[in-house]
Amino acid sequence: MTTRIKDFEPGDVRPGDTVVVFGAGDVAQLARHALEAIGVPVSFLCDPLLADDSAALHGTPVLPPAALEQLDPETTCVLDAWDHTRYARQPALLARFDRLFVVVSLLSRTEFGEAAPVLPAERPRRIAHYAALCEPLLTGAGRLRLRSLDVVVTEACTMRCVDCSNLMQYYAHPRHSDLDELHAALHRLLAAVDGVEEFRVLGGEPFANPRAGQVVRTLTGLADTARVVVYTNGTIVPRGDLLESLADPRMLVKITDYGDLSRRHDALCDTLTDHGVAWVSQKPVWTDSGRIGRVDRTSEELARTFRDCCVNDLLTLLNGRLYLCPFSANAMNLGAVPDAADDVIDLRRDWPTDELRARIEALYHRHRPLTACSFCRGRDHTTPMVEPAIQVRRPLPLTVVSGTR
Repeated sequence: MTTRIKDFEPGDVRPGDTVVVFGAGDVAQLARHALEAIGVPVSFLCDPLLADDSAALHGTPVLPPAALEQLDPETTCVLDAWDHTRYARQPALLARFDRLFVVVSLLSRTEFGEAAPVLPAERPRRIAHYAALCEPLLTGAGRLRLRSLDVVVTEACTMRCVDCSNLMQYYAHPRHSDLDELHAALHRLLAAVDGVEEFRVLGGEPFANPRAGQVVRTLTGLADTARVVVYTNGTIVPRGDLLESLADPRMLVKITDYGDLSRRHDALCDTLTDHGVAWVSQKPVWTDSGRIGRVDRTSEELARTFRDCCVNDLLTLLNGRLYLCPFSANAMNLGAVPDAADDVIDLRRDWPTDELRARIEALYHRHRPLTACSFCRGRDHTTPMVEPAIQVRRPLPLTVVSGTR
C-alpha cells in the first residue's frame, strides 16, 4: 500500500470523478475545505467509526467503509485524511482503489480563514501531526518519529472529577514525578527514536508541580522539538521560573475552561498574554471513559474497542515507564490493571538502543488490544457523552489487582 500512495495535486482529479475523503475528523474537515477552495467538490466522507450510512457532516454524506465497495475504482479518487494512522495500516479497507492520496501539500499551502473548520490555534498542530504520520507512507522510510508523547509531571490535581478519563479521581495519595527519573527516561527514549512531533505536558494539573518548568525547559531545549503543549484546568496561575519557561515560541498552553471550577481562568489568560505566552481556551466535551472496571466483551468486540479508540497511539510517559495510552498508564500505575509485560516499557532500565527502538516500534504500531482495554468503557464515537467535571469529595474506591506493580 505504501508504494501506491501519493501526495495529492489538483490535476489528480478528472472531470466526473468521485472524490472521497477518508476520515471525518479535524484533518478530513480541513481537507474538504481546502479541496472545495480550489474547486474540487467532495462527494463523500468515509469514516470507519460511523456505521450509519445516512450520516452527514456539514452537508457532506458520511459513508461506512462497506459502502466503498459500491464505488467504481476507475472513477474514484480517495484522499486519506484520517487523523491517526490506525486505518492507513489496514490496506484491505482501501485496496481496491488505484488512485489513493494523502493531502500533505494541499493542507500546507492552503490559507484557512476564520470560517474554516477547527480552531485557528489547533490547525497548525493537526496539519503538522498529519504530515509527520504520512511521511513513512509516502517514502517507505523506516523512520520512527512519534506523533506525540504525553509527559506526566504529577499525579496531583486541583480538581477531582468523577469521570476524568485520565483516572485522577482514583489517586488517594498523588505524587509529583521524580524529575531525575523522568529526564533519564526521556533521554533513553529519544536516543532510540527519530524524534517526537509534539510533547504534551500533563498531570493531574501540571502547574501543581512547582518544578514543572524544569521539564518544559528540557523539552523546548531539544533541537527537533516541533511543539510543547501544557494542559491546564485554569485553577493555578504559574509564577517565577515556571511562567518564564512557557514563553518559548514553541510553547502552547491549552486551558480547559470548566466555568466556575476554573476559578483562575481569566487571571491565567491575562498573565500568559502579558508574558507573551501562546494559549488557547476551550470548553470541554467528555465521554463516559473515566471508570476502571472489568467489561465483558467478545474477542471481536475487544478488538473493535482498541481499533476505534481515539487515544490508541497516545504514548504516555508516567513514572519512568512508557505506555500506549493514558488509561493504560494510569490504571496500571494505580495497580488496578494487571501489569502486562508487552503493554509497557520500563525506561528506568538501561536498554541497548536497538532493542529499545524495536520495543517502542512494536508498542506504537500495535494492533492487538491492551490488557487495559478489558477494564475500559471505550473511547470512540459510540461512547456516551457525560457532563464534564462533576466533582467528588473523596477519591473513588479502587480494587488493586494482585501481582501488579
